[in-house]
Amino acid sequence: MLWLLILINKPFFMKYIFTIIALLAISSCSHKDLARTLRYSDNRPVGVDAIRFQDLQQMKNGESCGYNLFYFIPMFGDSSIIRAAQAGEVNRIKYIGETGFWTFPFSQTCTVVYGD
Repeated sequence: MLWLLILINKPFFMKYIFTIIALLAISSCSHKDLARTLRYSDNRPVGVDAIRFQDLQQMKNGESCGYNLFYFIPMFGDSSIIRAAQAGEVNRIKYIGETGFWTFPFSQTCTVVYGD
């Protein structure tokens, strides 16, 4: 049925597609908060009440970021735990977290590690 609409009324279809893309671009912005994604190195979640931000600031930390198209097609960058540990010269990882944002059609995901 949609292909028939395209053949009959191309300007209407183009306006329809443009409207959908515009609505997605305007309404699709989200952010990952480090405090909500922070977990121990054995993958147990860290409760927000258990996070001592002053202790985190004193620890070594590293970050690595990757950039994607449509949230899952990798474009460039590496957001792995190993790359984050290498960037911060962290030998023993204590905490792992994620930050990032998504704005149609691109996204950035960063892995943050804390430790000694």
